[in-house]
This record gives sequence, C-alpha cells and structure tokens, in this order.
Amino acid sequence: MMDQQQLLSRFMLAPTADYDASHQLRIRQQFTASMPHPSPSSQAKSAQKFKPAAVLISLVPRNNSFNVVFTERAKHLKHHPGQVAFPGGKKEDHDSDLIDTALRETYEETGIICHRDNILGQLPVLPTISGYAVTPYLSTISPNYIPKLDCNEVDNLFEVPISFLINPLNIKSHRFTINGQFHDIYSISFSKYSIWGATAQMIKILSTQLWHEP
Repeated sequence: MMDQQQLLSRFMLAPTADYDASHQLRIRQQFTASMPHPSPSSQAKSAQKFKPAAVLISLVPRNNSFNVVFTERAKHLKHHPGQVAFPGGKKEDHDSDLIDTALRETYEETGIICHRDNILGQLPVLPTISGYAVTPYLSTISPNYIPKLDCNEVDNLFEVPISFLINPLNIKSHRFTINGQFHDIYSISFSKYSIWGATAQMIKILSTQLWHEP
C-alpha cells in the first residue's frame, strides 16, 4: 500500500492518463443524437456544446494514507438521483474559473472548506451524457472537517480509502456493444455503495495514473 508521500509523488510525476476513446465517442454520439435537430455537422461540433463543470476529489489524510470523500445525490434530483458522485456542479458566471466552481460547489453541497492552495492538480476533462464537460480537481482537505449537507442536493456523505479505490482488482469492467462498437463501463462496490458512471471513469483514470510504473 502506498503512503501519503508516494501517492502524491505518483500523481505529480506520472504521465497523465486519458479516458477510453470509446467512452468519449459514445458520449458525443449519444449527446448529438439527443439534440432536437441534429445535422450532419452536429457530431463534429458537439464538443463545443458541452457546458463546463467541475468536481472536487477530496483527499482526507487518514492513517498515513488518504480517504476520498463521496456524496450520494438526493433522490428527488432530476439528473442522476441517488447516484454516488464527487461534489461539484456547473460553472456559474460569477466563478472566476473551474477551480472556483469546484470549491464553491463542494462547500455549498457538503460544507467542506477547501482552499486553492490545497489543489494538487486535475484529471482530464470528461464529457458526460447530460451534456457537461467535467474537470475533476484533486485536493487535500482537513481531516477535522465538519460536513453540513445541503439536503436539496445531497442525501449522504461517506469516505472510501484511496488504496481500495485505485486497486485495479476492485474496478470492475462491463463490456457491451453499441452500433457494433465495444464500450467499457466501470463500477466499484464498497460496503453498501455502488460507484459507477462518470465517477467510476474518473477513478479508473486516477488508478491508471497512480499505478503507472516509472
């Protein structure tokens, strides 16, 4: 098991991984197909139509390693009700940049305070089926944080040891075909929780980067 310093060093020094090309193609195809009047040029222009958003992957120092903070989205929400996610949301006009978005949304949803100085870096931008281009930021936070959940957005908050999350043995891949092309969907089971969708995609990339052999 990697300790705190090893994890941070690997994240900083390892080459940045990227999401499965099939995932990005599938999302763009589905997003384009959901447009009211798709034209022949819609596929090429679809990337420009994704709305910017950001999430925060919060690392909590625990036992010389880190835990990662997750939320369970409120069950009454229109998009992804009850799904496990990282705190975050769409960029607002008053946000100076996407880091500001991630910090603001995290505080509004969970009450967790994080400062720009604690940001370690980011993962690649991930397009989602709901039409967002999500930038995940990694940050350390205080182990003494006191959550104050916004019940309109979040039903629950919990932590998962990062050693469990990034272990390739715990990341299950489910392959299926759409229009003759193979696509991989990832999922991670922890306790009573199931982590899948865009959140599992981000964890898969983080795992790939942290397990990179120099």
